[in-house]
Amino acid sequence: MDLPVLDLKIYEKDKSTFLKNLREVTSNVSFFYLINHGIDKNLNEKLFKLSKDFFNLPRSSKELISMVHSPQFRGYTSEGFEYTAGEKDYREQIDIGTERDALNWNLNSPLWQRLEGPNLWPSEIPELKKTFLTWHKQTRNACLKILQAFAEALDLPSDAFGKLYGENSYEHCKIIHYPKSSKNTTQGVGSHKDGGLITFVFQEKQSGLEAFIDGKWLSIPPLENSVVVNIGEFLELATNGYLKATIHRVNLSSKERFSIAYFLGVQLDKDIPIFKLNPELAKESKGVDTDPKNPLLRNVASNYFKRMIRSHPDVASIYHSDLIEKFSFA
Repeated sequence: MDLPVLDLKIYEKDKSTFLKNLREVTSNVSFFYLINHGIDKNLNEKLFKLSKDFFNLPRSSKELISMVHSPQFRGYTSEGFEYTAGEKDYREQIDIGTERDALNWNLNSPLWQRLEGPNLWPSEIPELKKTFLTWHKQTRNACLKILQAFAEALDLPSDAFGKLYGENSYEHCKIIHYPKSSKNTTQGVGSHKDGGLITFVFQEKQSGLEAFIDGKWLSIPPLENSVVVNIGEFLELATNGYLKATIHRVNLSSKERFSIAYFLGVQLDKDIPIFKLNPELAKESKGVDTDPKNPLLRNVASNYFKRMIRSHPDVASIYHSDLIEKFSFA
């Protein structure tokens, strides 16, 4: 099975055809390649280059922006210090969120207030911030266009899902370097679903990404000038399971891998509603997947904390120890 390819230019020229294709693809497979997405190729390449410059810095320089300095879970994480399903992920990365001032919160404040704050940027590569922010605008715009198309494909108002995205939405990005595999591990990142509404994954030359589709692991190799799109947990919740977030992972190989993942988020102070689909689509819905050890929570901030506390227990123990037991779901 080959992953479907959708062309965003067709959305502008022949919307009905694009929406028909989108509906067919995502009713069966929640992953697809998107081409002609409007994100500048040279800008994308520049961001990858600057990312490599950062990862090539001495460990001591990278640790200056370590995530342990950020209550908002931003900054650098070295290999083996992020966890998926209790197992170590062997990748290093920079986590970047929406750039805002931190709020003054206490233990009685709404959870979402803890997540707003600044990013940590490497002073040795000042161009990284400027390039990322320009790239971010283009990527967000393409993602919002696809979000609108999803609503239209499901016969909802075009702004139905867009209303979930607002002024204090939690956008999240990971700039990632996967090392070569070793005898001890092949897990770049373990099996998981993405949070948020939609994920865009930009891959360089090296494969490793796999999605669990129809009971099998399907390799999703890089496709030139494309971005991989997959559905997040919040769209699964919003459509009561008509759209499905797909389990995926990254395996290490004999070659290092670089990728950038952008997660379009939701307003932090909201709960995810259920949108009423037309009877035909509602019949096809299989409901939201349930896993007692990894429940999908409709409260946006709670769903993010569930993920972050498990992924980064060192940061959680420093700043959010009062939440660890609440979100353990052991």
